[in-house]
Amino acid sequence: MPTLTLITSAPSSDAAYRTDLIRRYLAAGDEFTELALLAEAARYDKANPGESLVDELYGAALGDVA
Repeated sequence: MPTLTLITSAPSSDAAYRTDLIRRYLAAGDEFTELALLAEAARYDKANPGESLVDELYGAALGDVA
């Protein structure tokens, strides 16, 4: 009899998007690009309540200080 197994470690498209946005934010070469990415993250946060992507961007920028 087959059983179902829940795979919790599989990456989701949401996780991939969040990771990509953080990478682009850290690689941004100027403040205008950073602001555009922060605005994109804010729109994402508004549409997807939960863990704040804006906070993740700020935290990632702090590096080891956080």
